[in-house]
Amino acid sequence: MSRPPSLHPSPPPLALDALPTRQGFARCEDGVQAYWRIVGPNDTDKAPLVCCNGIGVGVSFWDYVLHRFAPERPVLVWDYRGHGRSTPHRRGMTVTIPQLARDLGQVCDDAGLERAVFLGHSMGSQVVLERNRQAPDQVAGLVSVLGTFGHPLDTFGDLSISRQVFDLLIQAAKSWPRAFDWSSSALVASPIAFDAGRLLKLVDGKRIRRQDLRQYLHHLASGISFAFFFEMAEQMGEHTARDILPLITAPALVIAGEFDAFTPPHLAKELADGLADAELVMLDGASHAGLIEQPGVMNDAIARFLTTRVDPR
Repeated sequence: MSRPPSLHPSPPPLALDALPTRQGFARCEDGVQAYWRIVGPNDTDKAPLVCCNGIGVGVSFWDYVLHRFAPERPVLVWDYRGHGRSTPHRRGMTVTIPQLARDLGQVCDDAGLERAVFLGHSMGSQVVLERNRQAPDQVAGLVSVLGTFGHPLDTFGDLSISRQVFDLLIQAAKSWPRAFDWSSSALVASPIAFDAGRLLKLVDGKRIRRQDLRQYLHHLASGISFAFFFEMAEQMGEHTARDILPLITAPALVIAGEFDAFTPPHLAKELADGLADAELVMLDGASHAGLIEQPGVMNDAIARFLTTRVDPR
């Protein structure tokens, strides 16, 4: 395991306007339209990056990755069903991890990507692992960022009752969806949400930029319903890719946060140990938002991984 030095994030250094950009809507098997956008040069032999969000997260969490890597290779971001610009949530919409992985395949087909490096943040780690189950030849490399291989509701904060707490929240969301959605949205949209997250140490208040987290909170409060959020959380909690870890041959990078309460770092070690060809990198002092707390450190680790483990192939 390598442990790079902690660095305070710097603003994205380059504008993306001058880079080639394409976007579209991939039609999924049940008619859902999944929005995608790809930025970066088309005339390169470097492997494209495909970024998969965490639950309830918008594509803004990948802005630092886009600014670092899009000048040299294509970088694709996309919205899950029920999120962002994709088809809004509707009754009966399938939101299992395997379904999201199939949507990911449709997005890659629509964007013309036959083979790519798949990056997953939080729940996105489960999505990219499941995609490897479905289409291993499409995977040039895997990067798990602050995620695990399955059953994350069982290990939140390493609390013995975490699953029972989530089960109560899920049941409340099912029983009183409107009231639950209203109260949860009001809480997340509150001006004190950012400071509360810092005080509770759910984020690293010394490194995270208020605007970066505010974009996430805005998307969570206005972009999706909390009843839908917990419907997805239930599916996320039931899923595991443990059985396929030994079968994955693509090189992998597993990035953990030292103080990640959502997916404690020992889960990242277990993931890395379970893969045939994986490196583990620890972000000192990082929370579950390490993607935007320490983008410089994280992107340096990804750059080394791409240069030494992916591009030479």
